[in-house]
Amino acid sequence: MLRRAIASCTKQTIQCECIVVDDASTDETPAVVSEFPEVRYLRNPIARGHSAAANAGIRAAGGEWIKPLDDDDWLAPDCIEIFSRALQSASECGFAATSISGVAMQVDQNGRESGPARSPVTTPSAVRSRDLLALMMLDEAPLGTPVQVGHSRKAALAAGGWNERRPFAHQHGDEAEFWIKLAGLGDAVFVPDVVAYRQNWIGGSQRSIAHWERYRSNLHLKQEIASALHRPVPESIQSYLALHWALVSAKELDLGTAMRLSLQWMKNPESAAHLLERHSFRHAREHFHPLTMEPRPNRTR
Repeated sequence: MLRRAIASCTKQTIQCECIVVDDASTDETPAVVSEFPEVRYLRNPIARGHSAAANAGIRAAGGEWIKPLDDDDWLAPDCIEIFSRALQSASECGFAATSISGVAMQVDQNGRESGPARSPVTTPSAVRSRDLLALMMLDEAPLGTPVQVGHSRKAALAAGGWNERRPFAHQHGDEAEFWIKLAGLGDAVFVPDVVAYRQNWIGGSQRSIAHWERYRSNLHLKQEIASALHRPVPESIQSYLALHWALVSAKELDLGTAMRLSLQWMKNPESAAHLLERHSFRHAREHFHPLTMEPRPNRTR
C-alpha cells in the first residue's frame, strides 16, 4: 500500500516534493521508500502518533502548500494540479485560503469503488473564514479526511500544527481540530473533482473507539469552533450530536450508550430536524462563492 501511495505522489502532473514520515515502523517501510530515490525519508526513533508524524512532515517541507496522505490511500494523478489551479483562481478573486478540499473516492478492501462522500460542491468555490467556522458547527463544511485536504504550510505553523496531545483515544478527531485551527486563520477552497482515493477497512481503528468517547471527541470539537466564534455551543447542536451518536450506538448494538445519549437529546427534540437538514447542505450552499476556472482535461485513473 505504501508503494502505491508514494507512486501516486511521484507521478503527479505537476512535480512536487514527496516526504515520507515513518513513525517507528517495524515493517518493510525503509525498503519500500528506497525504491523512490526522489523521496525524502524521515523516521521517528520511537512511535509518537499520527499528529506528531504530520507535524514532522510540515516542518521538513519546502513548499508553500502541504498535501497530507496516509499510507493506505492514494492521490489522483492531477490532484496537485487541480488544487494549484483552484487556489490561483481563489487568490485572483480576493480569497486568502489556508485550506483546500476535493472529493475522495471511497474504495472497499476488495478494491471496489463505492462512490464519493456526499458533498454540496458542484463547482469550484470558496468560503470565507467566519462562514466556514459556522458551517463546521453545523457539520456542513465538506473538508473531510486528510486524503482530500491540502493546507498552507505557513498557516499550519502559525496554528501550532496538529495537536499531539489530544485527550482522546487514538487522538480521535485530530484532523478536524487542525482544520478548525486553519479555518480561524483564513478562507477555504472546495473543488468537485475526485482528487484522491480513500481505502476503507472493516473494523478499522475508528471502530475500536467507544461510542461515548467519539461523542465526547465531537463535542470537544464543537467547543473549539465555538471558542473561535466567541460564542457558546448552541443547545440544539449539543442535542443533535447526542442524537447522532445515540443512533450510531444503537445501530452497532451499544445499547447502554444509546440510552445514555437519548436522555440528552430528548431535552431538545427539535434537534432531530437538524440531523435531517444537514444532508441537504442548505446553509453551505448559501455561503459558497463560485470560482472561475478553465475546464480540466479528461484523465483516466
